[in-house]
Amino acid sequence: MNSDPAPTPPRDSEPARKKRGALLVYDRMREEIMWMQIAPGSALDEVALAARYEVSRTPIREALLLLANEGFVHFLPNRTTIVAPLTMHNIPALLDTFLLLSRGLMRSVAMNGTARRAPLLDLVEAYRAGLAEGEIKPAFQAQLGLYRQLADLSQNRFLEKYFLEAQDATVRLKQLYFFPNLDAREEDKAVARLRAVVEAVTRGDADASDRAVVQSIMFEAGVVQRSLGPRFGHRMEIDSPDVLDGEMT
Repeated sequence: MNSDPAPTPPRDSEPARKKRGALLVYDRMREEIMWMQIAPGSALDEVALAARYEVSRTPIREALLLLANEGFVHFLPNRTTIVAPLTMHNIPALLDTFLLLSRGLMRSVAMNGTARRAPLLDLVEAYRAGLAEGEIKPAFQAQLGLYRQLADLSQNRFLEKYFLEAQDATVRLKQLYFFPNLDAREEDKAVARLRAVVEAVTRGDADASDRAVVQSIMFEAGVVQRSLGPRFGHRMEIDSPDVLDGEMT
């Protein structure tokens, strides 16, 4: 009879546990940065983050490296780490990239013929309802969910990966400059353009899908551009007050 002891079930190695911890921290921090629960430009202290997420500093460093790789945090020369600020100079490049990837994605979905109208329109309706109720985050989450479903339907993992990264990079921008500046008439336009994307991809029309998503994104870009311009300074009348004997009259 073999008297050797039964083998001990393998335990997770320390690196594997750290990896899971790092990914957990990464997911939570990424979400908080995207939804601006951590403000753009904020300094990130590893000790404070370790206490907050109840992990050691090693998973924090690993999570920060992952976030830096996606452009969500920056490492400064003085060894300070900050949340990536929203800088105006890279917005055109971001929107160009997002637009190009969106066009390829919608063409791919339309040509695959895999999109089903009803579940996609349900997300458009959730988007409409959120806007109508003044609930920006649920509306935005519905729009993001719609595009994530479409990305999956593209059946192209490379296109899906880079499209979703570009989409996530626009989240803070749209929270600050798109949704707060929509009036009621523009809300209707935003919903109609999103619905047009769904209608085009679900009937398998690649050209119409391309046009619809361009119109949707360019509409959003127009609102963002307008929101970054002066609001009333060019209309303000600035006349010197009449002064008599050193007193205003």
